[in-house]
Amino acid sequence: MSLTISLIYYLSLLLLFGYFVVYHFPQTTSSTSDAASGNNPDPNDQVEELDHEKFYHHPAWSQRWHHPELTEEAFSKYEQEPWFKNAARRPSHQVLTQFFPCNLPWGFIIYRTVYTPESEELWPIVLERIAERLKVGVMSEARGNESRVEQLMVKSHKDVIISDPHRWNTASIPQIRSHFVEYLRKLNQTGWPDIPRLASCLVIYEKSLKSIVEDEKHGFLGVIDGWYNPEEKYDSASYRGFMRVQLIALWSLYLDFNRNTMCMLCPDYPDGWIPVYDGGYGTIQDEDGNEYVKRLEGSAERGRGRGRW
Repeated sequence: MSLTISLIYYLSLLLLFGYFVVYHFPQTTSSTSDAASGNNPDPNDQVEELDHEKFYHHPAWSQRWHHPELTEEAFSKYEQEPWFKNAARRPSHQVLTQFFPCNLPWGFIIYRTVYTPESEELWPIVLERIAERLKVGVMSEARGNESRVEQLMVKSHKDVIISDPHRWNTASIPQIRSHFVEYLRKLNQTGWPDIPRLASCLVIYEKSLKSIVEDEKHGFLGVIDGWYNPEEKYDSASYRGFMRVQLIALWSLYLDFNRNTMCMLCPDYPDGWIPVYDGGYGTIQDEDGNEYVKRLEGSAERGRGRGRW
């Protein structure tokens, strides 16, 4: 009998200890679980305010970005150089001077929502092609043999990659938009931003990933308007806050976001089709990326990137 009572006593103590640990140290238990599963804390829980005296930093990056050719001292010297002054009207020069230092590095916020075994092999290729197409777009602005401004732009490019298979695998547009909007809120972004990175976010899903691998120029990414409000009336009745962008047009999109809202850039489209930004009047595709073959000429008065179908 005494042995039975002792076992019940010690078992009760063990249960009480377990209850105490679970309900009095929930954060410790949770963090241990996250570490074991390989999950990182949500970057939105670590957002830092924009600091106009420092380079832009996103908590998804392991360390702050810096480059020896883009310091305060170096930039002051560039401003005295003829090659820098001669490039004053070129887009790269305008972005550098407008964004230095707090909005450099420049780039996009990109969500990854495909985590298949095949995608693991293709993902490095996709990121390389995105960077390459942006580089080609930037370097196309160079004039003659002088391209130092454009080279500085290429060196100051860094995208934010939001990637976590436990959270973002097959995530929907509303889920991504909600996460992006929360990030903007924590940065105190209440009006339309003058920073292209904060105007919208990009998403790479399975069809997008495959299109980029198959066609390094006309592959596409999804573009989600973080400022879209379904209750607001837009110029286009078809606008739903989502479009695609061709790889070849990524640099144009970045520049256009510095001047226009996404609803101004998104082509009109009929039901059942997806609008595609291509740097011009735009086009439309079906779900699989097949373009509408009978395109009518865009109407200039409706804004760049807006066409009629």
